[in-house]
Amino acid sequence: MSKVKNMKEELIGVIVPVYKVEKYIAECIESILAQTYTNFRLILVDDGTPDNAGKICDEYAKKDPRITVIHQENAGVTRARARGVEEASDCEFITFVDGDDTLLPHSLQYLLLHLIKYDSDIVISPADKYVPQNKELLSADEYLVLLLRDISLCNSPWGKLIKTGLFNKNTFDIPKSIIIGEDLLMNINLVLANKKQVVIVPQNTYNYRIHSESAMRTYKRTPEYEAIFYNQLRKIVPFNKWNKFKVYTIEARLSRFRQFSAYKYQVKDLFQSEFYKNLRKDVVETKYRITGLDKILFYYDNIILRFISINLKKCKNLIDRCL
Repeated sequence: MSKVKNMKEELIGVIVPVYKVEKYIAECIESILAQTYTNFRLILVDDGTPDNAGKICDEYAKKDPRITVIHQENAGVTRARARGVEEASDCEFITFVDGDDTLLPHSLQYLLLHLIKYDSDIVISPADKYVPQNKELLSADEYLVLLLRDISLCNSPWGKLIKTGLFNKNTFDIPKSIIIGEDLLMNINLVLANKKQVVIVPQNTYNYRIHSESAMRTYKRTPEYEAIFYNQLRKIVPFNKWNKFKVYTIEARLSRFRQFSAYKYQVKDLFQSEFYKNLRKDVVETKYRITGLDKILFYYDNIILRFISINLKKCKNLIDRCL
């Protein structure tokens, strides 16, 4: 892989929140220590983990001076990342890795290479099907749209290299009640602080592990939670940008609505929820066009029509996957 002039001078802070990852943390740390780019600090934030993951981190810190271990009482992954960023104030750039995931050997070098090449403050990988084809650079607003659509891997905390100067008091100002989606809010805060184009790299740099203990698997979203999350989203996006871009939030919220419609929620309760009322208000204000089977789910509480619509939708999705 080609190198960029002065690339070795840039110090990267690699921040890993550690909580209940005893089975995976050693593999995670080893993948970071094996990086082809070696000028980094590895900051392991033990967020009050009840297993032996914290002790494993301490053992690695004895072997490599680039490793710093922070032990704190459990405060959640957002606070753990915030504490890691505080510790990494001497670093030029920040990247996050989850304690149950791993980096590919070239990850740091590859991301830094592109960030310096384009004089950017944010580089993201991997690019997925929702990122424009053959487009290496996005404006800050184009990236914000991807985040608001909430359907892209761009929403994750990992697979990115970020200029340390973008982090400020707003970055992690996220209520503890936000358990799922806090990564999205963090990234929106970062892009709102960003003034440069965002680099999209085509090559994957990250191994994401899905297992039964992942938060995405153990926490079930509800209409009540979606209302809380939506209100927080509205709070952090400036008024002028919200009016311009709120239409892009509807796609993701309609997807949640379909899920709730297929669950055992009482239809009348769902229609009376703050989540539905906010969504319907925005659909009307933006003149968003709801088509096909979604119309039945969104506007009618007739149980027979809804049953037919849900099952036809399932059949359509199954056919689409098979084609």
